[in-house]
Amino acid sequence: MDESGQLLPGPLGEKRCRHGQGQSQPCQSASVRRYLGSLLTTVSIGVVTIWAIFSFWPLLTGKFNRSNGSGEYSQSSVSISPEQQNAHVLPTALTKGEKVLVELFVMSRCPDAVKVEDVFSQVIPAVYPIIDVQLNFIAALDPNATYGAQCKHGDEECLGNIEELCALHHRPDLMSFWRFLMCMNSRFEGIGKDSDLALKCASSAGLDTAAFLACTVQSEGRALFKQSVENSLFARVNTSATVYINGKLRCVEDNGWRDCQGGHRPGDFIRDICAAYKNSGPRPSICGQYPPTTRARLFM
Repeated sequence: MDESGQLLPGPLGEKRCRHGQGQSQPCQSASVRRYLGSLLTTVSIGVVTIWAIFSFWPLLTGKFNRSNGSGEYSQSSVSISPEQQNAHVLPTALTKGEKVLVELFVMSRCPDAVKVEDVFSQVIPAVYPIIDVQLNFIAALDPNATYGAQCKHGDEECLGNIEELCALHHRPDLMSFWRFLMCMNSRFEGIGKDSDLALKCASSAGLDTAAFLACTVQSEGRALFKQSVENSLFARVNTSATVYINGKLRCVEDNGWRDCQGGHRPGDFIRDICAAYKNSGPRPSICGQYPPTTRARLFM
């Protein structure tokens, strides 16, 4: 374009601009603007594409929980180590398809714990298909202690805790574990002291004795024990024995029953567990004998 505002001809139709006396050069500013506009468009498309991939990746991989549209990841989408499987996050209300979680905060050499476990020896056979049991042991974490914690009844109790956790972790089913636990409690004074007791109980209960024994003497058992103590600390429970159902305090046995508004007999626990079960699958027939009470609905 000359000083009068007219475009100057250039080769192959190229538009040229007048810059100074007697000289003309390509209109570089126009070319730069076109280039920058194209670059900005490309970058914008790239950013939007990356955002879309990250936003919809769970849907593309099938790991999104579509059951309730809540946007939460299903449990199957999370990789959990064996030690983390017993990790305690104070549970919320059941979602569809889950079992009822019964948590026992105990000590292996505590008479009150044995009393609670004896009551549950009548509960477990009645409702074991719809429940999961978690043991949370009460102790004081201490990295310098033999088993990583100080137990009220000494190192023997810490070892007994580890043995019970390993049996629970490597159980073929819940009833097998409970047979192991009842076997241990039947020789209460030998828990953590008699080196053969735990192995004999594991064998008689149908546990994989090799996996069980390896767990009790290696780091796996101590990791399970440490996690169980952390669970108790997280829940702020320091009394053995304390029973939680679905993350809610249900009952305490401490030289006598207390905080058991729903009762502490086997049938009382069965009733509350049946009331809390929300799976569409079959319910144990015994649940028909225990209509939910107002108190039981608190665990639903």
